[in-house]
Amino acid sequence: MKFKSTFFFCGTLIMWGVLTSTLRNPNNPPFGSTGAPSETTCAKAGCHVNPGSLTGTVSLSGIPDTVAPNQTYMITLTNTSNAVRAGFQLTCLDGSNAKCGTLTAGSGSNIGTFSARQYIRQSSPRNLVSGSTSWTFSWQAPATLTGDSIRFYFVSLAANGNGNNGGDNVLKSSQKVIFQATSASHEADDAALVQMYPNPAVRLVQVKLPTVVEGKLTLYNAAGKVVLEKMLNSDNQLDVSELPRGMYLAKIQIGQQTVTRQLVVGK
Repeated sequence: MKFKSTFFFCGTLIMWGVLTSTLRNPNNPPFGSTGAPSETTCAKAGCHVNPGSLTGTVSLSGIPDTVAPNQTYMITLTNTSNAVRAGFQLTCLDGSNAKCGTLTAGSGSNIGTFSARQYIRQSSPRNLVSGSTSWTFSWQAPATLTGDSIRFYFVSLAANGNGNNGGDNVLKSSQKVIFQATSASHEADDAALVQMYPNPAVRLVQVKLPTVVEGKLTLYNAAGKVVLEKMLNSDNQLDVSELPRGMYLAKIQIGQQTVTRQLVVGK
């Protein structure tokens, strides 16, 4: 009987430890917590309801003030604060507060949906280094849009790392961008003529531009780091055989225009 009681007590302790560890180390926080219209943040009952004195900012980089239809942008979300650990969540909505564009996860993040909206969040919290930490992911603009208003809503938790959900603060922000409808201009025609294949690729990638133009290609990995640069003419080959498998973003500069393409490298 004593053995059974001890076994039950130890099992209860283990279960309690698992549950409280999950609370202390919040992986994959609930969706719908970006502070967007009709949403709260994680500063709510049952979550991080008792704020502390941590201060800082959350910001986006990599997204221009004006975005083009179907173009893909590599975005970095950064928590700059006096916190110890951080997490984040982001959504993008149109002027009707509905899902806008398509998010694709990068390193340390994942995608989900809630109430017909798409979200990206941390897979696990990150420690701040020299007062900041960040996540990089991609977003593809929609093909069409009613109106020209697009807004990103995002939060990042500034956590004190004390092992529970008290004393943490939510950093909240939003960023508006303008949707530029496609025109029948020569530049739009050039963008449509840019080809990149095969995709996914294993060794060689063919990049073709309009015959009368030259350009420059810059290839970024999922962390936003430049891994390849190449001057382009009408017909080019890229050797990607030495690159790790994964998703990349190619930015091709043609005159004053930048064309973006997603590239998947597989082995």
